Amino acid sequence: MSGQSGGIADERVGPWSQPQSSEALGGRRLKLPFIDNIWRVRGELLLDKPIAPDEAFARLDPLFRAPGTTYNVDDDTLTYTKRNPAAQDPLATFTRGSLRIAPQGRGSVLRYDLSSTALLLCFLAPLLFLAFAQIAVGMNAWEKANVEASEQGKKDEDKPKAIKKLNPIDEFLGAPAPEDPSKKKDKKKDKGRHSPTPAYVLAGLFFTIYLVGRVLEPWLIRRRLRSALAEA
Repeated sequence: MSGQSGGIADERVGPWSQPQSSEALGGRRLKLPFIDNIWRVRGELLLDKPIAPDEAFARLDPLFRAPGTTYNVDDDTLTYTKRNPAAQDPLATFTRGSLRIAPQGRGSVLRYDLSSTALLLCFLAPLLFLAFAQIAVGMNAWEKANVEASEQGKKDEDKPKAIKKLNPIDEFLGAPAPEDPSKKKDKKKDKGRHSPTPAYVLAGLFFTIYLVGRVLEPWLIRRRLRSALAEA
């Protein structure tokens, strides 16, 4: 693996590779300070021994030989993108990113800037379910107000009705007495209400997944990069 002079990017030949210019890749990035930390992971990996960019990217090359992955190398920077990565892809969580190798002191440093669509979706999912919960709460309040208004109207319009009496024969035979119309209860009053509890549970579940992934995934990618750069 060797860089070409004049800033021309090296192209990887193969069915998995459709090289794109670094300008085209960088042009589609969202520049949102602090906010983009939700789905982006930045860091650096210090190496005890100096290593040339060509050698470093040669060691990292197996990580990018996966279906749906395109990448290009421009001097000391590698930029890649992934489309529908497989679950066994070591970089499946981070679908876009760049890695830069540079000398530092007596060794080298690998700086990386990666983006994760999965982390972004896990962050947005709780907000969506909280919105569903609020819709359920609002519908319950609206239905309750309608029921109370309807009951109030019935109280104003309805007049006490006389209780029907059984004839002596039916009473002698033990037939049940007729119900009092004024004491009838609406058994379906609470039926069909919308509970926000499932939405709250799902929101908490996805938020937990996001927190775990935000801590675990950066640690895993750092370990993979260090392992790939380690000398055989």
